[in-house]
Amino acid sequence: MEERYRETHRAVWPELIVEASRAGIRNHSSFVNGRTVFVYVEADNIDEANEKLMQVPIKLRWNKFMEDILEPGSTPLEEVFHMD
Repeated sequence: MEERYRETHRAVWPELIVEASRAGIRNHSSFVNGRTVFVYVEADNIDEANEKLMQVPIKLRWNKFMEDILEPGSTPLEEVFHMD
């Protein structure tokens, strides 16, 4: 599944990128280390951007497409340093 995750992200659907931008996401990176995935996303209001994006059919299709690749759950991280 690790290689499949990499493959899918080498070919993210262009329509999904357009909709993420429309929702307010301006920077999105995914990093992998073995089976651990770290996602970095920038938006003025991430909760609002995620809410908008979850209303878009292409995002729901992407989530379904990725469902068997990703293990459920996430671990929130505490920000301990930030520099603009």
